[in-house]
Amino acid sequence: MISSRFWLLSAFLLCLPAAARQATSTGFNRPPAGVDEALRARVQQFYDLEQQGRFRLAEQMVCEDSRDRYYDMEKRRWTSFELIQISYEENFTRARVAAALGTEMATLTGAIPVKAPITTLWRLENNTWCRYFPDPQKEGYRTPFGIMKPSQPGSSSQGGNPMQTVGHMPRTAEDVMAMFEVSRSLVTLPGKGGTEEVELQNRMASGLSVTIHPPLIDGFEAAVSPQTIPANGKAVLRLVYRPKEGNAPPPRAVVRLIAEPIGAEKIIEVNFTR
Repeated sequence: MISSRFWLLSAFLLCLPAAARQATSTGFNRPPAGVDEALRARVQQFYDLEQQGRFRLAEQMVCEDSRDRYYDMEKRRWTSFELIQISYEENFTRARVAAALGTEMATLTGAIPVKAPITTLWRLENNTWCRYFPDPQKEGYRTPFGIMKPSQPGSSSQGGNPMQTVGHMPRTAEDVMAMFEVSRSLVTLPGKGGTEEVELQNRMASGLSVTIHPPLIDGFEAAVSPQTIPANGKAVLRLVYRPKEGNAPPPRAVVRLIAEPIGAEKIIEVNFTR
């Protein structure tokens, strides 16, 4: 079972500023017709059952070789379910489903409502999607910050944490924000039109999905390629200004970037020359 320390960190991350989420399927290749719809319906049905506390019925939607692990795990009656993102793998026969699940977290002043970020694994068996659980002793728990594995008997565990992690586990909000970086925060574009690029860096052990909030300026465009930055990878933010003849640009503009699932925000200020 994942330690309470990790659970609290997950809840803490959801309290960080984040843009409104919209469920999307990532990747350059779109799934074949019917695949995405079938998985979304299956995931919705699974969490509907968990919200109702009907865990025996939900168990029937778990892959057969994972049912013992599902039976043994702690279960919660989630108060809400929000599908955030689907990432397909292995020729669309496996998928990672990121969701925000409503629950409560105990504090010194009482329970408070939170949304916990959880990624579940699904695979296609006999043309039906089922949820599966990897063996944590062999594969560990995949988190946005790396693979967490149970400490081996007799090994030393820092701070008494029974989990070992590959990579850097952030401990503060500043650590989390630093996992998404931009090469510069100030860009200058010619008032007559032009193009500039900003490099984006993902320092996490999993992908980051970048959402752009551009200014409402005629002729101004902003795009990130790729939109999902791979683990420890880079992307390029391309800023383009093509004003209509006779239109004068504003003195400045602001482009907001939100990296999910950690909610890290970066601001790019754009100045226009005249």
